[in-house]
Amino acid sequence: MRAIVIHEYGPIGTHRVEDVAAPQAGPGEVVVAVKAVGLNFPDGLMLQGKYQNKPDRLPFVPGRDASGIVTEVGTGESRFRIGDRVLVQVFSGAFAEFVAAPEQRCFAMADDLDFVPGAAMITPYHTAFVAAVLRGDVKAGETVLVTGAAGGVGLAAVQLLKARGARVIAAVSSQEKADLVVDRGGADNVIFTHFDDLKGAFRSQIASITGNTDGRGVDLAIDTVGGDVFDACLRILKFAGRLVIVGFADGRIPAAKANYLLYNNLTVMGAPLDVHFKHAFEEIEQGATEIGRLYTEGRIDPQVMQTLPLEQFVEGFDLILSRQVKGKVVLTL
Repeated sequence: MRAIVIHEYGPIGTHRVEDVAAPQAGPGEVVVAVKAVGLNFPDGLMLQGKYQNKPDRLPFVPGRDASGIVTEVGTGESRFRIGDRVLVQVFSGAFAEFVAAPEQRCFAMADDLDFVPGAAMITPYHTAFVAAVLRGDVKAGETVLVTGAAGGVGLAAVQLLKARGARVIAAVSSQEKADLVVDRGGADNVIFTHFDDLKGAFRSQIASITGNTDGRGVDLAIDTVGGDVFDACLRILKFAGRLVIVGFADGRIPAAKANYLLYNNLTVMGAPLDVHFKHAFEEIEQGATEIGRLYTEGRIDPQVMQTLPLEQFVEGFDLILSRQVKGKVVLTL
């Protein structure tokens, strides 16, 4: 089978698509013929050896998100049959024509969901569900800020929050991205991040939107960027405000001073998707069901910016790592 194979960590362009043996289903696993794979920011870090968790040995096939058809079912009781259409979210192995996946990393696809949007939804919408619902505990009527809102996870979070009745403020870096989060995400308001004094800029922009003169008008912030954006998010939270950490696209991992959190009655928490698969699979499965229902109802819709063949994965990651992507890039097989 064709697959992206990592022999040694390095720049994205140093890796290649190769012919390797197809996997077989072990106990409690299924093998899926991959039709499409979604590219994620953590995938790009993994190929470079910069992701916090790595496979135990080299070489390996990377890739988290895939959509396809079950071709083999391992021994033991199974939720799936050969021919089932599924979404797959694994730690590695998805960037290939076939992937072996534990059953608890697979979800049945909605009947009206095609393979390309399906592959685009997996990590972004599951991450958004963990951040907004399981960790952020968003409630209808709350005001929520989403940073990096034009990216895959950001746009998914905006759509999911709107579907749950929140007022959503999207933080973006350009007018083009602002148009996207309003038109495709349904964001109520937009603020911008291209300021030297970002803390002050966030406070003044939030004040003009919410009417809170001190700029503290946000119940919940979901931050996918980190760095200076994280620091600015802390300054616009209301009393008992919550800040959920999703990632560090900025590159700088920020730190919050405990005394600031104490004196301002704030909560900062992480939203790690992979850990929830291990410790809270039932909640993830409930999220997958809700996401599928919202898609069927037309209330969420993944924005696929570009589709490329597997062999053009370098071009896809260039878009993501240079932060030019608006929505998702999907590879097709």
